[in-house]
Amino acid sequence: MALSMEIGRCLINDLPELVLVHIFSFLTIDERQVVEETCKLWYNLLRNSHHLAFHSVVQLHALIEDVPVPTKLGRVLPRWTRLTRDSSKPAQAIDPRPYGYIQQYLKRFRTDIKHLHIDVEQHDVSCRFVLCQLLTLFGPEQCSQGRQIRSFSVRFISHNPLLMKSQDIIQALRIFFQYDASKNHRHSLISCDLSGLTISLDDDTILLLTKNNPCLRKLNLQDQSLVCILTPFCILQIIDMLKSLEDLWIDMVSLSDEFILMLVMEEENEQKISKRATLKHLGVRIRREEKFSDEIDISLWQKLREEYPHLKMTLNFGLTTPLNRIRAYMNANLHLPVQTLIINTPIPVVDELYLAADSFASTLENIHICTSGQWAAITRTPNFAKAVVYIAYQCTHLRTLYVDVALNADAIEDIYRLHPHLKEPGASKLLLTDCPTHTINPEDMGDLFG
Repeated sequence: MALSMEIGRCLINDLPELVLVHIFSFLTIDERQVVEETCKLWYNLLRNSHHLAFHSVVQLHALIEDVPVPTKLGRVLPRWTRLTRDSSKPAQAIDPRPYGYIQQYLKRFRTDIKHLHIDVEQHDVSCRFVLCQLLTLFGPEQCSQGRQIRSFSVRFISHNPLLMKSQDIIQALRIFFQYDASKNHRHSLISCDLSGLTISLDDDTILLLTKNNPCLRKLNLQDQSLVCILTPFCILQIIDMLKSLEDLWIDMVSLSDEFILMLVMEEENEQKISKRATLKHLGVRIRREEKFSDEIDISLWQKLREEYPHLKMTLNFGLTTPLNRIRAYMNANLHLPVQTLIINTPIPVVDELYLAADSFASTLENIHICTSGQWAAITRTPNFAKAVVYIAYQCTHLRTLYVDVALNADAIEDIYRLHPHLKEPGASKLLLTDCPTHTINPEDMGDLFG
C-alpha cells in the first residue's frame, strides 16, 4: 500500500519552490503555457513568479490551428501546430490568437524582465505582426513605470530576407529603442545583439539605440542582409557616445581611418575625462563590398595594437569576399590581434591558411572554416588538409577548430596529437565526410555574386 502511494506521488513537487522556479526558467514562454496546465502548484508558480520573467525567451513560430480531439472529460483547449512554409500559396491573414499567452505574459511582467531574446519566423505575417506588438509593448509610452531590460536580441529563424518589406519591424525596433535610459543607468541595455536580422540596419535606428542606452558594453551590428548600409559616421558616433563599450561587431565597409584615430587619439586637455572607449574586442566582417574600399593604412592598425595591447579581434570573411582582400588583412605587417578567424569559402584557401598561420600564430585561438554543399568537393584537396595541419601546428594557443570539409584520417590524427584537448565535446569539428554549414539555393546565386 505504501509503495503504491509512493508511486502515485509527484516527487518533483517535493522540491522547494525556488528550485522549481529555476527549472521552469529554462522554458520558453510558449512552453510555459503547456506546463502550467499540469497542476495548480505549477500554474501558480508560472503565473505569479517574477523570477521567471528575469530571462524571457520568446519563439514566434508560424502556427495553424489543429483539429481538437473531442473528449468526455475536461475542457477542449485549442491546439496549434507548426505551419510548413509553401511559397506557392498566398499569404494568410493575420491570426494572433496562438500568441495571446505570450503577449499577456510579457505585458504582465514587462517591468521585471531583464533579458529578452526573441526568435521569429518572419516569413509569416502573423509572426511579424506579433513581433511588432511585443516590441511596442516595451516602448516609452507603455513602459511609463520603467523597465529593466539589460540584454536584448532578435533573430530571424527562417530564410526570407523580405528586404524593404520589413519597414514595420524597423519602426517597431525604433519604438523599443526610444525608451530613454540615459537618466537611469540601471535601465540601460548592457548587451544588444542584432546579428540575427535579415534586414538592413540604418543609421537612425542605431543612433537612437546608442543615444538612449549609454551603458552599452556589447553591440553586434552584423545583420544578415545582403548589403550593409551603416555609414562610417554612425560608427564614429557610437564610439563617441558609448564610453563603456567593450565588445563591438561591425562590417569593415562601415569603418574608416577616422574610427581608428578616434580610438587612439590622446586627450589634449589632461583635466578632461578620456573620450576613448574601453574596447576589448572588435569583430569585423569582410564581404564583397570591401572590394570597393581604399587600401589599408598599415600604420593606423599598428597604432591601434600599441594603444590596445589586450584588444582581441574576430575576422569574418564572407562567402563573396575577394581573395585579394583576404590576403590583405592577413598581412603580418598589420599586427592584427586576431583571436577568432572565420572563413566562408566556395574555393580552396590553402595559401590563405598558411598566411594566417604565420601572421596570427601568437594570438589565434578559434578557427572556423565553412563552406556550402556545392563547393565542398572543390575545397577538399590534399593541400587543404596539409594547410589545416600547418595552422594547427603554428597556433599553440588553439582552443577550437571547426572544419566542415572532410579531412583524411592522418591529418585528423596529427591535429589531435598537437592539441589533445580538441577531442573534448564541442572543441572541434573534424570529420572524414563533408558536413557543409549551409546550402545556397540556385536562385540566390545572383544575389550573392552580383
